[in-house]
Parts: sequence; C-alpha cells; structure tokens
Amino acid sequence: MTQMLRLVNNPKSYSYSGVILFFHVLRLAVVTDYLQLKKMRKMKIIEKKVPQSIRSKLLFPFLSMIMIFAVLSFFSHYNEQFLLNRVNMLLTNNIKLKEFSDDVNNAVTYLEKYLVSRNFDMLTQYYHYTQKIDAEYSNLTVIEEKPENYLLLENIRNMSRSFLQQAEMAEKAKRARDSAEYLQDFNEVVRYNANIKWAIERLITNQLEENSRQYLLISKRLIYLQQLGLILIIGAVVFSIMITFWTSFSLTEPLRKLVEAAQSISKGNFAFAPLTVSANDEIAVVTATFNEMAANISKLINEIKRQSDLEIRLQEQELQNLSMKNVLREAELHALQSQINPHFLFNMLNAGVQLAIMENAERTAEFVDKVSSLLRYNLRTLDSPVTIQDEISHLETYFFILKTRFGSERFQFFIQIDPEILSYQIPLLTLQPIVENALIHGVEDLESGGKIEVKAFWEAGFVVIRVSDNGLGMDSATLALVQNGKQPSGHTTGLGLRNVRERLRLFYGREDLFSIRSFSNEGTTIQIRLPFKNKY
Repeated sequence: MTQMLRLVNNPKSYSYSGVILFFHVLRLAVVTDYLQLKKMRKMKIIEKKVPQSIRSKLLFPFLSMIMIFAVLSFFSHYNEQFLLNRVNMLLTNNIKLKEFSDDVNNAVTYLEKYLVSRNFDMLTQYYHYTQKIDAEYSNLTVIEEKPENYLLLENIRNMSRSFLQQAEMAEKAKRARDSAEYLQDFNEVVRYNANIKWAIERLITNQLEENSRQYLLISKRLIYLQQLGLILIIGAVVFSIMITFWTSFSLTEPLRKLVEAAQSISKGNFAFAPLTVSANDEIAVVTATFNEMAANISKLINEIKRQSDLEIRLQEQELQNLSMKNVLREAELHALQSQINPHFLFNMLNAGVQLAIMENAERTAEFVDKVSSLLRYNLRTLDSPVTIQDEISHLETYFFILKTRFGSERFQFFIQIDPEILSYQIPLLTLQPIVENALIHGVEDLESGGKIEVKAFWEAGFVVIRVSDNGLGMDSATLALVQNGKQPSGHTTGLGLRNVRERLRLFYGREDLFSIRSFSNEGTTIQIRLPFKNKY
C-alpha cells in the first residue's frame, strides 16, 4: 500500500517503474535466447551466428509499443489520480473547517442558553463543544500553501484561543452572578465567533479558487496526453500490421514445409530429402529434430517387421500355456468338490442316528441329529434370505449342542421374540455368528453363571435384534479387531462379525444397521436395526 501511494504522489515513479520493467523483460529474453543458442550449437544444428529466436522477433517490437503505452497510461493515470486526490483533500479540509465553524457557533448558542436559563444541560453541551474546539483548532490545516492562507489559519487559531478564554470568563461571571460582566464577555464571544466564521469562509474560498486553477492546468495536460495517445495508437496500428505480415511469412513458410513432410510420413512415404531451413531460430531446431525423427521411425518400422513373426509365435505359445493352466485349475476344482461332498457327510450322520436308536442311545441320537441339522443349515447358500423363525430355530439347535458340550450349569441361553416379526426375512446365518462372538469373547472363559440373551422386537419403525451377554467384555483394542473383522471366526460357520455386517449392508443397502457396545468386565451387546421394507 505504501508503494502504491508513492507511485500516486510521485510523477516520476511511473516512468522509472516502466523502464525497470522493460529492462527486466529485455534481460530475460536475451538470457533465454543465449541458452537456446548454446543448446542448438551443442546439437550441431546451427553454426555460430547471431541468434534471432522467435521470441526476439516478436518481443522487441511489441515491448517497445507496450512501453510507450505503459508510460503514457501511467502519466495519464497519475494526473487523474493527482486531481482526484486534490479534490478529496480540499473537500475533506473544507468539511473539517465548516464543522469547526459549526462547533464554535454551537458553543455560543449553548453558552447563551445557559446564561439566560442557568440550565445544567445547556452547560453540559457548552462544555462538550468547547472541549472539541480546544482539541481541534490546533490541528486545522490549509491545502493551498499561500501566505494569505497561512495568515488566515493563524488568525483562526488565535481567535479560537481568545474565544475559549472569553467564553470561560463569561461562564465564571454567570456563576458569580455578575450580570454586567458576563454580558460584556458574551458580546466578545459573539464577536470572536463572527470573525472566526468570516476567516474560515475566506480560507475556503481561497482554496476553491486555487483548486480551480490547478484543475484547468491538469485538464489541459490530460487533453495533450489524449492527443499524443491517439497519434501513438495510429502509429502502433500501422506498425502492428507491418509486423504481422512479416512475422506471418517468416514463421508460416517453414511450418508449411514441415506440415507437407509430416503428411507424407503419415502416408508411409519415408523417401524424401531432409528439410533445410535458412532461419536461425527455434524452427531450425524443430526441423532438424523432425529429420532425425523421420530417420529413426524408418529404422523402427524395419525392426518391427523383423520382430513381428517372433511375437506372433510367442503369443501362440502363451495362449497354449493359459489353456493348460485353465484345464489344471478345472481339474483341481473338481477334486475339491469330490472331497467336500455334503451328501456323504449327511448320510454318515443319519447312519449314526439310526445306530444310536438301535442301541437305545436316544440322547446320542438326538445330539447327532442336531449336529446334522446344524451342518445342513450352515451349508446353505449365504445369499438366500430366510425368516427370523428359521434363524431362531437354528439358534435353538446351536444352543442344544452347546449345552450338551459344556453342560447346562455353565451357560444359560434365553430367547425372547415378538411373534409378529417371525415372518420377516434376513440374510442366512445372521444370528449364529453374533452368538458365537458372545461365546468366544464373553462367557466361554467363565466357570459358571454365563448368560447369553437374544431379543427381537419392534421399535420406531425397525425390527431390532439384540444379542447380549454377561461375560468378560472386550477392551477397546479387542473391540477394534472385532469390528475390523480380524478376530477369530466362529466355531462352526467360519464367519466373523464383519462378514455379517457386510452382508446386511448389501442386503438392505444401508450402513447404519449394526452396532456393538462392550466394555471390559461389563459384557457385550450387539444390536441390529432392520427396516420394515423386508416384511413378507
């Protein structure tokens, strides 16, 4: 901001700045041309001649025009800004003088009212304006530095001091109830007010007259600059037309030859004589590079033709290898499928049930039958939906197996389901992995008193399924592992909580369905909120 003000207040700053800018750009152009010439000599493209780059061909004439217009614009802007600043300063100073005159007049008015009525509010206003006068009269200035104006300003200051002294004497005489004295003092106050007002008006008039004279001088200067600018514009237009035609021919002719050669190459014709350019600029570099590129392309095409047969043979061999790999992979899949045949497993389990019944081992028969049902349910396709009734029946089977394994005293299982939601469909194996998590991270390490509770009910437009336990709970680190899917998978399903959460997200198209709340030694609660749209 300070530098901008200096430019406005100093008429030479514009020309100096313009000259400095011109020489900076000129120096940059010369250095760039030198580096380009050095590179071209190193590549043995041109001989050691004076460089005439495209930049130098275009830069110097246009920079000259830009410099002329810049200096002209700077001087024009300076005169306009100078005139505007003088007008603003004059208006500001005149307003300040007028406000000072009004303050003096208001002080006289309130002093008179106080002398007549002895009203304390009038005295307060009088003090307010006298304090303003005392603070302002020494800061009054003039814009037009003329002896008469300085004399008027000094008179205003002296009269202001006398005015304040006389007004104070009148106020004190009023307090002393000396009528003759305060009337005499007040008359002096009125006289000083009139003199101050006259001096201020005279000073304002002098400044306006001088400013008008300055305005006429600056206006004449602006007219001269406008005429000069018009002449320069006409000359610049003529010069630009000449430069345009010359530059167009010197640049487009070599480029036309390059275009014709490029079109010939695009048609596959590489049998042409190398291009020659008489210019000593960037186009010479492009031409030499083009000639070298054309020769290299011709060599590459011949090399490609020699290698094409070899590449074709390699591709055929690669296709044969891929075909063999696919056959091997298919064979491996068939082998795995033959190893994992669920029908064989179920037949063996059914045989075990029949054998237990024949031996009157009813409890063993029931256990094997439950295991068979559990495995049959777990082997169903995961993307097939089931009802909550199916999931609860599966949980009851799973709880029976757990009780048989661990005993009914160590764990207790509670299921509380709203009958109205039994027909709602959810993804297969949604609840068992959650219950397995409660067992693994909750009650499995308890010797007795373990409890896992499953509840399902309506709540605010959602089917809410909540699985809670009174086990050891999980600290923040373990909880993070569980939520990220890095915890051990279930005993029977091989599925973790992350798998359940992702399948719910894909099934319902929502992210806010699954939540976990767990603290160390406080148990764990996992809640699922399912929307109504899946009711059947």
